[in-house]
Amino acid sequence: MADELRLDAAHAIRVTESDIGARAEPVTGSGDDWARSTPGDGAGLAVLHRLRNRTAVEDGFRVAMHAWVAPDAESERAMGVDQTHASWVVGGRVVVKWMTEPLVGPHPAADRLRRLAHAGYAESPALVGVIEWREPDTGHWVPVVIVQEYLPGTQDGWAWALDDARHALGLLPGPADPGFGTELGAVIGRMHLALAEDPPARMTTELARRHADEAIAALDRAAQLLERHDRESYGLLSDHRTEVQKVLSGLADAAGAPVLPVHGDLHVGQVLRSDDGRYAVVDFDGNPTSPPDLRAAPAPAARDVAQMLASVENVEHVVRHYAPDLPDADGRAWTAGEQAAFLDGYRRALGSRGDLFDEALLPAYDWEQVCREIVYAGERDFAEWFYVPAAQLRRRLAP
Repeated sequence: MADELRLDAAHAIRVTESDIGARAEPVTGSGDDWARSTPGDGAGLAVLHRLRNRTAVEDGFRVAMHAWVAPDAESERAMGVDQTHASWVVGGRVVVKWMTEPLVGPHPAADRLRRLAHAGYAESPALVGVIEWREPDTGHWVPVVIVQEYLPGTQDGWAWALDDARHALGLLPGPADPGFGTELGAVIGRMHLALAEDPPARMTTELARRHADEAIAALDRAAQLLERHDRESYGLLSDHRTEVQKVLSGLADAAGAPVLPVHGDLHVGQVLRSDDGRYAVVDFDGNPTSPPDLRAAPAPAARDVAQMLASVENVEHVVRHYAPDLPDADGRAWTAGEQAAFLDGYRRALGSRGDLFDEALLPAYDWEQVCREIVYAGERDFAEWFYVPAAQLRRRLAP
């Protein structure tokens, strides 16, 4: 099977079947001589022209422009960061993100980005346009290209948050920053307000059961991976397996809780910060270890909040991994302070819509996130990350 959307005479997006499902790639050439596109051959610029000149559904593809950003140069370069997908800076003004993972729907990104754009949410790069492919069997629209505003001079949180923590803990010279928790919480609170309906949708009994079942499935996968990769952590989790599963099972009781189209894979690495301290949330593709339909389904706000709180803790674990002499009490105090500040900023941003956040769900979603960190490291051959969820396990089970 092969579907193709022509961008111009020399560029196209091609969807083909692989051994792991349908995959999309940009191609450049002519006649029978086509090859995968690389930065500089014009495929990214062709996407911009295609968005501007046509908004339509044709031959299994949907092309939609949302806000035109004119390029200020005929340039293309790859983003110099490690990403699941391939992103190019095109025309000096936008990022063209080629969705290189298997095309499985439903997919959350286009819906979330359109909601944020409609609500005028300014703390995510402006949506320029989306090109989607329609799955023949299910009819789901899956993005193959997402184009957003380029934000020069920004770093993701695995750079700025680690530096902030090291300054605060005296591991880097210079004065400590005042802390990022309060403002980061406010950014996420405003994001949830932009995504939520008013009044909010409610969790169905079926969806609540699904959240619980998938969280327990993540626990099972995590245990299997630890048994192969980290026997010590496996033993610790096994000793407490019953109590962890009981906490996760509690998600089935969340029927009736308010839900919204959450980010779904929220951590400091998904938040850019500029030199002047402004934040921008990116990558609304959902957690790669979750089933596709659950990535796209609404969830309680507590899921995003628990993920970010766990991520703040993970910043501490990374810092301590490279600074093993850091006193335990100092690391814990930094994490507790930033987590409390995040929650304070988040609640303040929600204001009168505080009913969106059910804090009682945090422990269950926290444990789910720990399990998914293990699954991500094990199933993505990211073994060097195992020390992080191992430290999370010790923090919760063997303090």
